[in-house]
Amino acid sequence: MARGEPIIKELPHYDVLLQESQQYPELDPSACLAWMHLLKTGDELLALNDQFLASQGVRPGRFNLLMIAGHCDDPPSPAELADCTGVTRATVSGLLDGMERDGLVVREVDPTDRRHIQVQLTKEGRALLDRIRPAYCRWFSELVDSLTEAERQLLIALLEKIQLQLAAVRSEDNHPSKAA
Repeated sequence: MARGEPIIKELPHYDVLLQESQQYPELDPSACLAWMHLLKTGDELLALNDQFLASQGVRPGRFNLLMIAGHCDDPPSPAELADCTGVTRATVSGLLDGMERDGLVVREVDPTDRRHIQVQLTKEGRALLDRIRPAYCRWFSELVDSLTEAERQLLIALLEKIQLQLAAVRSEDNHPSKAA
């Protein structure tokens, strides 16, 4: 699904959140603002990513599968592609159906275990990936050009720290739907 435009347009100022914290003491203004910046940035990145890939003639789901299948030492199974992308097996199956129809991938029986299917890029799939990848790499590199190498490494470390916290929250089954 192409997103087009970001959903989150403006963020409240810190002072607004500080005032809100007077009424809601559990509200940490700086944590809330950090959270909102993460959401806004992610939202904008996803929208720009979708727009860029559309300009290259490919949808994000297809591009993700091409990238993953193109980097695997051994051809992945549809289930492995679903695990890597975080979407359902049915979604991957539907994407592969279209990609196979368009000649970008083939699904073949695993020669070592005929019960399993492997996904391989075709010559056309590899050519599409090779055509898009250089421009894609230039595009996302431009997004972080204003950061020094040290700032990039710090950003990576901070995001990894947040990702570890997210994994801990998920593993505890302590997500908003469980909150009372």
